[in-house]
Amino acid sequence: MTSQFLFGKINLFYFTRGFALMAILLCIFSCSKDDTAPEDKQELQAEIGNLPGLGEQSGIPQGETFQLPDGITVDGLITGDYCEEAEIRIGSGHYVTVCVGLRNDNDQEVTVIFPGGLILISESDDYQNGVIVEKTTVVLPPKKTTRFIFHTYCGNASRSAASSAAVYTFGPVTSSKLIGRLINDLKNKKIAASEYWDGADFTDTYYELESTVQALVWQITDGIAFMDWETFEYLYEQQLNELPNK
Repeated sequence: MTSQFLFGKINLFYFTRGFALMAILLCIFSCSKDDTAPEDKQELQAEIGNLPGLGEQSGIPQGETFQLPDGITVDGLITGDYCEEAEIRIGSGHYVTVCVGLRNDNDQEVTVIFPGGLILISESDDYQNGVIVEKTTVVLPPKKTTRFIFHTYCGNASRSAASSAAVYTFGPVTSSKLIGRLINDLKNKKIAASEYWDGADFTDTYYELESTVQALVWQITDGIAFMDWETFEYLYEQQLNELPNK
């Protein structure tokens, strides 16, 4: 309980610091520039803060349907928060951390691939939807249920973080081109939660990088509508460059 509380406090500190920097830079650029996005970038700019089911937008996230492999089913509910019986932890993120149980009824082990861009949809609008920002896999032994902690990023800054009362389902793989670009840009970044887990808690480095990635996601999902494209790109590249490489 103590480590989770500290994680939340430190995470909030880094996000607040980053958000303040974004606000200052936005003011500087807005006052000195009146640039619009190049024609080939206008479609990307139009997505900022305007994706269904993400940010402040209502509706259901749009994209390609995600399906589990044959013989693999969800065992029980996908709920927020940590699960004590979890065998492994996968993914990257903090605010939408969920407990998942997958049953493998096949006679052989199966590797399940969760693609970058997969959205975890909360059954209640009170809780944040989750965004998976890199391809993540889990190997399921045959004829048993495997429970694991899945770390994902928040796609709705104004909603409550996932808790044990939050129930989730696997949604689509988002069709957002901006999120798709972010996923591609993160391929060579070392952001997996498991890389920074020491057996009892996360390292300080993870606290920092997770907050940076979360700020990148929110810049897309909850971005400020009047942010010009040059400012968006400047902030995006600055934060991306702060992340450790693989």
